[in-house]
Amino acid sequence: MPTTDTDLVLHLPEDINYECTGCGKCCGGWSVPMTQDDYERITGVDWSQYDSRYQMQDLFRELKPYESAGTPYAYAIKEGGDGHCPFLKDDLCFIHSKHGSTFKPSICQLFPYCFNETPSGIYATVSFVSMGVVNNSGKPLTEQRDYLESKLKEFRTLFPDHHPNWSNLKLAVDKPLAWDEYLEIEKEMLNIWSERDKSLDLRFLAISDMLLEKFKGVPVAPPSSIGPMKNIDKQLLVALYKIYFPHKKLGRGEGDFNAGRFTYQMMFEGVFPGLRLRSPTKSYSFEELAKIDFPEDRDVEDLIYRYFRSRIFGKLYFGAGFGQLSLITGFHHLLLTYVLLKENSKIVALSRGAGTPSYLDVVVAVRTLEKRLGETSLGGYAAAILELLLFSPSRMRRILTNT
Repeated sequence: MPTTDTDLVLHLPEDINYECTGCGKCCGGWSVPMTQDDYERITGVDWSQYDSRYQMQDLFRELKPYESAGTPYAYAIKEGGDGHCPFLKDDLCFIHSKHGSTFKPSICQLFPYCFNETPSGIYATVSFVSMGVVNNSGKPLTEQRDYLESKLKEFRTLFPDHHPNWSNLKLAVDKPLAWDEYLEIEKEMLNIWSERDKSLDLRFLAISDMLLEKFKGVPVAPPSSIGPMKNIDKQLLVALYKIYFPHKKLGRGEGDFNAGRFTYQMMFEGVFPGLRLRSPTKSYSFEELAKIDFPEDRDVEDLIYRYFRSRIFGKLYFGAGFGQLSLITGFHHLLLTYVLLKENSKIVALSRGAGTPSYLDVVVAVRTLEKRLGETSLGGYAAAILELLLFSPSRMRRILTNT
């Protein structure tokens, strides 16, 4: 195993392209964080000399301690009145246009590239918040190695202590997993995921069955019958939906899966008006949403295929990649995000008066999910609760079949 991070191999995903399309859609929905150097560099410019609209604007704010904890960031560019960065002008970055790409905040220079260090190397992926990534625009990442190597250097400069701990890797709670064993399992996962003549649902279930066989050591027969969702299934989906597809702006800590909050929901919610998924204007029962067909056209399949392939390849769903969850629980959590993505696509369609989701509705759901997965964490005993509730393959099959 390499002794220094500079020795680690950079692995690039297949089937993923990227080129900035200049749409400006990435520059909204959050306050752009800045390092101390970013802040001093950008605030050192009198932006009103270029555009008078900056003359009286309060453009920056200091991050609160809970926002900056564990990050290299100390300040942020405030969101504009329309929810976008105030430096977004005519769908282009005003900072970039006046002073070049290296003058932008460090996080903007890195976006949409992500890097995850593991014992077998560093795995590069891209954020599906970017419309360029969503549309698979540009050249394959495998043809951009030199550029990605330069971005990796920037990432290491910004996050010098990014060395995730993969030493506690597990197939399930009581079943340790060596890294080389995981890599062999991942090959099987990606092979199954690449069987694109099968439906997305069937591919998720096939991977779940394969992981269960690894755990039990014997072939697993599919169940003879599948019943309706149980109350606990719906409770779990509602709790995760609130985090990943919130109908209102989340307060401090509300964006994390919290054991105490989930227990409260189990005890006091779900009686009236029942367990429902909410939009800003209305709520929907699982039974209502189950009657709506999810599109199965090639564009939708390709987007979802690339999205979840990227998360599997990037190891961003288990272990040090997501809350130190075991492999089986981490994958089942990924399966549930797929279920919720479909449910949200239906809700977005209904909110605009349509009967079925369009490709653009699915795009909205994918971008929202990607953003929230990057922001959320598992608080308190959340990982233990997820290990308890998400291990069951029969629960996953029941949920997937009834949504």
